[in-house]
Amino acid sequence: MIVIQKFGGTSVGSKQRIKFLKNIIKKYKNLKIYTVMILSAMSGETTKMIRLAKYFSFRNLKELDCLLCVGEQISVALFSILLNSIKIKSKPLTSIQIGLITNNDYNNARIISIKNYFIIKKNLFKNKIPILAGFQGITKSGNFTTLGRGGSDTTAISIAACLKAKECQIYTDVDSIFFSDPRICKNLKIEFVPFENILELSSSGSKVLYVRSIEIAIKYNVNIRILSSFLKNKGTLISNKKKFSNSMERLMISGITHSNNESKITVKNVPNTAGVSSKILGPIISNNICVDMIIQNSIINAKNTDFTFLVENKFLKKTKYLINKYIISKLGGIVEHELNITKVSVVGIGLRTHNNIIDKILYCMSKLKVNIILISTSETKISIVIKDKDTIKTIKELYIMFNKSFMFRRNGRVA
Repeated sequence: MIVIQKFGGTSVGSKQRIKFLKNIIKKYKNLKIYTVMILSAMSGETTKMIRLAKYFSFRNLKELDCLLCVGEQISVALFSILLNSIKIKSKPLTSIQIGLITNNDYNNARIISIKNYFIIKKNLFKNKIPILAGFQGITKSGNFTTLGRGGSDTTAISIAACLKAKECQIYTDVDSIFFSDPRICKNLKIEFVPFENILELSSSGSKVLYVRSIEIAIKYNVNIRILSSFLKNKGTLISNKKKFSNSMERLMISGITHSNNESKITVKNVPNTAGVSSKILGPIISNNICVDMIIQNSIINAKNTDFTFLVENKFLKKTKYLINKYIISKLGGIVEHELNITKVSVVGIGLRTHNNIIDKILYCMSKLKVNIILISTSETKISIVIKDKDTIKTIKELYIMFNKSFMFRRNGRVA
């Protein structure tokens, strides 16, 4: 049986924390379970290297990626030295050695294949613990690349898929996934989340896992477990396994999450003709900018319409530039934006068919006197956009409301 263990930056953030990890390795060694480790750079190292690069005015991302790959290699080498010093055989491996091939999208590369994963198995059969550098890859021409946000998670889950591991354990500074932001509410820990819901939670603002890594897990059916590097517990299992409750059709709510890095863009008075939405969104999407909560306010027989959607704050300036270049200059109209907004989402299964959920959310907003700017619903998520200043009281009230409800006692047990 093979288990993949990924340790994030906080888990390897200092000499003392790296030393502490040997206890986890000893435990699995005693259980005679094959373990493969994936390490991130020590906490703060990547930021430090980016600052250095900016000081010397780096000119392209290819050079930056070559620099950023160093952080993970330092972690891997140090931990291998530690394990060998306590008589546990290990083998440090880089992306070049395992042949983790990516495309040429530097700083945000996507994995094409892992050609030499048999090297990992070879070391396992020699009773050595393979210690892999996360976050990094190489192009077909041999240049270093980095995988972007959550890159070490992506590496770990990809390796788990190749080796058909029992599960991929993601060790972090939190001991599970919580029902809502633990900084806002005294929280409940969740022992089980299905794949469908974790994808929605992550895309809606949860920072435990990034969407790209979850997509790989779903595609290759890789079980994920969120654990703490510093506390002993079962953590949260993310899987496609079904957990049954006493009621087959009971609503399953997995969490409340929020994202406050959103900007609302409205394109006003554009022609109300077929294909106008494609003309507006086409140039934006082709520039790898994700859009969300798209609303077209079209009136029958009206000559003009308004078009509204959300983008991340970091893409606001570029999005407005593209709209002015491709839409306003050719079709007319004006573009407006709104900052200081937050998207709050209730994530679960069967939300659209349980009408009382949307009713409860609307009642909650009315009770708090919070104005809803936008709202969208699907089978797995109900999202509302509100002002930043209303975020904390909204999340607290929703948490209290669903905590009291029987619907919160769902298929997966709550710790």
